[in-house]
Amino acid sequence: MTSVAKTIREGTTSETYDLKGLTQEQANEVMKAAFEEPLKLPTMIKITLTVGAGKLNRAKYDDDLGKWVCNALKDIGYEDDRGASLSMQCAGSFKFQHDTGKNMKYVHVFPRVDDSVEDEDDGDDSNGAGGGQRGGSPLSAEWLCIASQMKTFQQMVNAKMPAWIEKRRCSQMLKEQIDLLHSAQTKLASREELTEREQQLVNEGDEDLLQEKITFLVDKMKSMVENGKLTSGEKELVLEQVSSKMDAAKSQLEDCGDDQPKKRERLETGLKAATERKEKIAGISPIKHELSNLKELRTVWRKLAPMDRLLEKAGPKGAWSAKLSPAEAERLGEKDSLEEELQGLLAASQHWFESDEEFQARVDAARAETMASYKAASKKAAAKAPKAPGNGWATVGKSNTKKNNRGGRGGASSGSGNAFAALAD
Repeated sequence: MTSVAKTIREGTTSETYDLKGLTQEQANEVMKAAFEEPLKLPTMIKITLTVGAGKLNRAKYDDDLGKWVCNALKDIGYEDDRGASLSMQCAGSFKFQHDTGKNMKYVHVFPRVDDSVEDEDDGDDSNGAGGGQRGGSPLSAEWLCIASQMKTFQQMVNAKMPAWIEKRRCSQMLKEQIDLLHSAQTKLASREELTEREQQLVNEGDEDLLQEKITFLVDKMKSMVENGKLTSGEKELVLEQVSSKMDAAKSQLEDCGDDQPKKRERLETGLKAATERKEKIAGISPIKHELSNLKELRTVWRKLAPMDRLLEKAGPKGAWSAKLSPAEAERLGEKDSLEEELQGLLAASQHWFESDEEFQARVDAARAETMASYKAASKKAAAKAPKAPGNGWATVGKSNTKKNNRGGRGGASSGSGNAFAALAD
């Protein structure tokens, strides 16, 4: 395996690699060694290959290097996709770019990915946690919640878990850690070997602190319900919980005999309180959690909006110069960097313990609203634009009328009358 291919396969983040000086045979070898087998990565990355440059560096790259690289990728099953982006759905694709601003040529590769590599203690994401790596990694959202001091934890909850459902999932996760800690302590007493995660929890976990964090989250959740700070989905879930408790209380009341007056009174009081609570929750107007980088996202979405039409107009990459103006080609050359900026903004916008489905729903709603306002503004601007001038054609009669009027003849007459008068003269 060549050093370039080895470096590519060992990388874990989006990087740029310079392929200057490669022959066709070497380009084929590097593409096969680097990309034929899936890369072991937890998520999609973009590998940018520099295959051409401007006048000063043109001699370092064969004029056909870009074509060789693209053909070599096709030979190992990759697809040429001009719309490819940092998405797992784009695995096994590539696209060519001529950055006219930098006067550089690139091939962006979105490799096949083997995402089965996980931390030892990762499992099903039953908590629906998103917006952060799961498991025992020192930088994972879960471990930061487990190991942080109380003041830091409170700050993280306010900044990273604004939604009721996210706080609920975090509290469930912390309860699981207490159970795991108890299990680890039992194993220690029996001189059983601990897993790496159990040992980590024994070394750094604090049951009293975990319980304090759970209490803090529960209080926050109650406050959100009392103040009506629930999304539509959260509102339905809380109503289901209250209804379930009411059904259980009713069932216990039916089984409660007359010889248990105190229990009956307690159940009736609880049922009345639950009924009032349900009515209050039913009257809540659901809230929405705005994307944290919404202003920047809207800017990028608006810039990307006209580029799909430009791509349709441009056709194949080689036809750009013939079908696009220099300004249009330059604008289209910015598409890759805009998409990369978009992915970074989106990654920073997802909450901790927010499911991917919930996050995508927020993104879709924000984008739809942005595009609606963009189209309305574009339509309004088009309506205000000055209309194109006439084609300059005029009838003979109209022309003669103007001429005769300018001539100062007495009395206005029709164009045809003026024409006959001219003949009479």
